[in-house]
Amino acid sequence: MPFDRITGRVRGSVNMIDIERNVEWVEVSGRWSRMSVMGTSLSSEVLAVENQGEKDDRIIIFMIPGNPGNDGFYTDFGRRLIRNLIAREERLGHRRVNFLFYTLSHLNHVLLPPALRCSNTHKVNERFSLGDQVQHKLDFVKEYLPRGNRVFMFGHGAGAYMLLSILPYIKDDFNLRKAVCLFPTIERMTESPHGIRLKKVVSTLRQNDWLARTLSFWVDLMPESLKRRIISMKLTSDQTSPELVDSISELLHMHVFRNIVHLCNDELDKIGTLDETLLFHRNLIYFYYGKNDGWCPIEQGERMSERLTRGHVVLEKDNVEHSFVFRDAATMAEKVMQFIV
Repeated sequence: MPFDRITGRVRGSVNMIDIERNVEWVEVSGRWSRMSVMGTSLSSEVLAVENQGEKDDRIIIFMIPGNPGNDGFYTDFGRRLIRNLIAREERLGHRRVNFLFYTLSHLNHVLLPPALRCSNTHKVNERFSLGDQVQHKLDFVKEYLPRGNRVFMFGHGAGAYMLLSILPYIKDDFNLRKAVCLFPTIERMTESPHGIRLKKVVSTLRQNDWLARTLSFWVDLMPESLKRRIISMKLTSDQTSPELVDSISELLHMHVFRNIVHLCNDELDKIGTLDETLLFHRNLIYFYYGKNDGWCPIEQGERMSERLTRGHVVLEKDNVEHSFVFRDAATMAEKVMQFIV
């Protein structure tokens, strides 16, 4: 394989590209949130919020999670995506750029560390609504997301609804090229196959919080090492990345489980007939629908393709799952490259 004198790598050796990952808790409007960022370099200069003018070579990719909203679920996907993008740039002979992949967990979808539980504005047992999570993403983007050379934003599942909701308030603050909705749950959730099946269950758990607490209380008592061992046994060999195992384990806490249930029920209550105002900036909006998605059936994608300009709606032909981060991270890391140009 040919050697690239500029990058010091063998061309085509995608998996040999080192990707750094930094995870930290940041305060967003008085509430603590876990954020992760990945890239080939994470120096303070690279992560600076301000635009750096003509010398700014950063391409920012921001992912809003679905539900559950744990940033760690997107680690493997983000790492593969950055490697693919770097390999493409090298293949095309483009000048070197810095790709940064940001992800933010939903409020209380990751258990607050003990040191942060003394906050008067954010309680570990607090449950947050869909509206709370939308405002949280808007506040984070305005305060922490770098104003890079180009910015691409992605929303997965319910994260697509959050992305479209904040779009009017952020589009002028960034050189935002695309707002991409992956497997978007933005309409008729109660009519979807999964919505029909789960509506009564999550409604019962939300109305009877004691039941949600009881179901998750015993799992809380289980040692973390045992949780991880059981999870690893249930995953296939190509799924057992440390970050994925950790992220699943982090869901198994009482207050996290309560928030997942609370948000799901709120989504089912509020995401009904399509809100056309979500599509106001349709020149920026792109959709990716799955062939066999239990949350947003392909028929929704077919109707959306009639609303938007050709090329703004992709109807997936493979059998990629709605929760693609588990089995199809590599596939999706290839497919979403079409949106980052």
